[in-house]
Amino acid sequence: MDTNFCRHYSGDGTPPSNRYCRTCPHAQVACDRLWRRVLDLSESNGEKPVPLPGTRAVLFPNPKNTDFVRLQVNCRWGLSKEDFLHYIATGHAKMGRRGQRSDPRASPSCTRQEPYVQAIVELLGGMDIAEIKAVRAVQEGN
Repeated sequence: MDTNFCRHYSGDGTPPSNRYCRTCPHAQVACDRLWRRVLDLSESNGEKPVPLPGTRAVLFPNPKNTDFVRLQVNCRWGLSKEDFLHYIATGHAKMGRRGQRSDPRASPSCTRQEPYVQAIVELLGGMDIAEIKAVRAVQEGN
């Protein structure tokens, strides 16, 4: 995890600090609005999953925890808010092992979220949408 992905991030990348985006006091400025778009996308197909273009995966809401959406290819797993926001800042959301938490290409959860995060961004309208630009400005401290 790149611990410099956001100027507001506080932690060393290990649990529980790798989950900081869920409680960040600055999230309401921009990050919560972008994450709300991801949640809305996950719910946009009614009771049916949302196919992610260019992948075999589908996207589901997580009714028990809004800090996650669910992805499924063969099995279901969670995409967390911080994994998505880390990808927005760094362009990386790769798998990592316990000893590789300092790898800046690894997602905060150390789960592989690529190419699924890219497909979600594509469905939202691309990296140039206003919500992503606002998140990047907050992450960079602008």
